Amino acid sequence: MSTFQEVLDAARTLAVHDRLRLVEALWDDAAPSEWPVPSDEWIAEAQRRSAAHDEGRMPATPWPVVRARSRRKAGLNG
Repeated sequence: MSTFQEVLDAARTLAVHDRLRLVEALWDDAAPSEWPVPSDEWIAEAQRRSAAHDEGRMPATPWPVVRARSRRKAGLNG
């Protein structure tokens, strides 16, 4: 069995494209019910940003647009 550090060290030898694919695969494998509870600081920041958006001080970009842009920049469209 490998330790976390061994897996991390091995992952770091991958090309950037493959590391990003690995991150995505690991993230997709974690069910929301398994996610850690956000910190109070994170919740406060999310609430601040939500209020700014609601007041028209912060624009939003739809998730499909953000995801497509990120995948394109990471070379994951193929």
